[in-house]
Amino acid sequence: MGALVGIETEDDVVRIAKDGENHIYEQDKHSISNNIPFGDNSKDLWNTLCIWLQASAEPEFDLDNTEFHLVTNKIVRDGLVVLIAEANSDQDCITCSDTIRTHAANVPDGIKKYADKVCEYDINLLRKLVSKIVLCDGNNSSHGNKLKEEIKSLLHISESLPFEEIYNSLLGWVHSTAMHCWRNNKPAWLSRDKFTEHYQKILTRYNLKRFIETDKSLITLSLVDKESQYNELFVRQLYLLALEQDDNLLISSIEDYLRCNHERTRFSIEGDITKEEMDRFDQNLMDRWEIIFAQYDRKYKRSLKTCTDASILGEDMGMEILTKTLEHREPLANQPTEQYYLTRGSYHRLANNKQLALGWHPEFKLLLKQGE
Repeated sequence: MGALVGIETEDDVVRIAKDGENHIYEQDKHSISNNIPFGDNSKDLWNTLCIWLQASAEPEFDLDNTEFHLVTNKIVRDGLVVLIAEANSDQDCITCSDTIRTHAANVPDGIKKYADKVCEYDINLLRKLVSKIVLCDGNNSSHGNKLKEEIKSLLHISESLPFEEIYNSLLGWVHSTAMHCWRNNKPAWLSRDKFTEHYQKILTRYNLKRFIETDKSLITLSLVDKESQYNELFVRQLYLLALEQDDNLLISSIEDYLRCNHERTRFSIEGDITKEEMDRFDQNLMDRWEIIFAQYDRKYKRSLKTCTDASILGEDMGMEILTKTLEHREPLANQPTEQYYLTRGSYHRLANNKQLALGWHPEFKLLLKQGE
C-alpha cells in the first residue's frame, strides 16, 4: 500500500511503489492508423530511450527496482523493440545493446539527435536498461475489452456486481482527480490508498443494495421492437398530444417502455423484487399521477371557458401533465432508483392498461373511447 501513480509527470504514467514492488515508468502510444508505434526509426522509440537513460543515469535513481513499459494497442511483430523485449539473459542484453548502437548510426536525419544521445551513455547502463524494458502490445491486454477483463480480475469484482458502472466510476475518479491537480498547476499524482478508499465506497454502495438496475446503455433495442409499439395504447395516448412517430419524446417513451419491461422481467426471474413490492411501486406511481392530473385538469377546465382553441389547450395541458409526471424516479422496495427508464417506462405501462386508469390528455378517456 502507499504507492503513487503519476499521469504526465516524469513519464506518460509512473508508479512509485512501496513495500518491495517495482517502480514503473510507462510510455503509452495509442494509434488508430496503420503505423506501428516504437518502430526502428521512430522518434517514439529513440526519444523514449533517451528519457529513460537520462533518468537512469541519475545517482539517486533506483534502476535495480524499476521497470520500463512500452505500451501500445498495436501488435508489434518485429524490430528493435521486440529484440529489446525478448532480451532476458545477460548475453541477450549485450547483443541487443550492440544492435541498438549499430542501428543508431543509420537512422534518418530527423531522428539522429536522439540516436546520438542514446550512444553517449555508458554501454553498461544501456544494457541494464534493456534488461528492465517490457513491451505490452495488442497481444497483452493493453486495450479494449481484454484490458477491462484484466482489470475486473485484478479488482476481484464478482459477477453479481455491475462491472461497467464500477469501471466508469473508477475511471471518472481518476479523470476528475487528475484534472483537479492540473487546474491547480500541480502534478497529477494519484494515491493508491485514495483509489482503494473510493473503490471500497463504490462496493459498499452496491453491496447494500437489494437490487441493481441495468444501465440503459446495456439494454439494446432493435428498430423492429420499437416500431412494433406504434399501435399500442400508451403510444396512442401520446398521439393525443400531437406527437408524431418521429418525435424524440415519443421515441424515448417507447424506449423507456421497452427497457422497463426488460428490467421488470429480469427482477421477476432473479427474484430480487417481490410481486407485492412491484405492485406497491405501481400504486405509488398512480397516487402521484392522480395529484398531478387533478391539478392540471382543474386548470384545463377553467381555461376552457376563455380559450379560443380547445384542441390545442388539451394538447398543451396534456404535455404539461406528461412532462411533470415523468420528471421523477420512484423508489422501489424502499431503495432509491437510479435509472429514469424504470419509472417512466412503468408510467407508460400503466397508460397501456385498457381500463384507462391513467392518461395524459385531460380528456384521454373520452378521446380514446371515441377512437375505438
